[in-house]
Amino acid sequence: MLSIRTKSRARFAVAVLTIGLALGLAACAGDTSVTTSTAESTGITVTGRGEIDTPPDIGFITVGVSTTATTVAKARDDAATAASAVIAAIKKDGVDAKDIQTAGLSIQANYDYTKTTTNPQITGYTVTNTVTAKVRKLETMSAVIDNAVEAGGDDVRLQGIRFGIDDETKAKEGAREAAMSDAKAKAEQLAKLGGVSLGAPVTISEVSVFSSEGAAYDSVARSSGAATPIETGTNLVSVEVTVRYSLK
Repeated sequence: MLSIRTKSRARFAVAVLTIGLALGLAACAGDTSVTTSTAESTGITVTGRGEIDTPPDIGFITVGVSTTATTVAKARDDAATAASAVIAAIKKDGVDAKDIQTAGLSIQANYDYTKTTTNPQITGYTVTNTVTAKVRKLETMSAVIDNAVEAGGDDVRLQGIRFGIDDETKAKEGAREAAMSDAKAKAEQLAKLGGVSLGAPVTISEVSVFSSEGAAYDSVARSSGAATPIETGTNLVSVEVTVRYSLK
């Protein structure tokens, strides 16, 4: 009887040990599946930026008139006359009608607050009429501005000019190439510092495309008869891309 019980206890101990080893192996297997990284979760992600300086080929001027009179009708008539003269001068210098657009038209009452602040009196009305013209021949920009200012007389208001690129396709393509080269250089450096080998791009996304206009120029009417100097400068076209590279 004693030998039988000993064997039974031995068999029970083996069974318990077997179950324990099985549970331990299962636990280890579970830990391994959680911590082991997959190809989809590894890699290096960087943002690259590319910039291209491009000379502008079009210009924009925003010019208008502002007149004041005791009645709305008189102020409007004066503004219409002055604005028509400005637009006619712009067209005469070669700007097509389709490239001239009304940018603003307003009628505002003027008040006298010197006597009372609770019930001020209307002293007159100011009418402002503004147009934006696209100048496709930059060499005529100075003449367009000067002649428009002269046509408007003392009522003219030149709010500013800016420069742009009519077709930015090539500039954007160049900026994208520069952005991708920048991203690859950053990723290669990070891979080297991390002691890993860089693989092929896994995902590529264009984050932003930005175009900065040429420097604006504000002016008043010319006073000496000299032509208004115009400097076009360059326009900056920039592209940002985010690229994730795999690891070999």
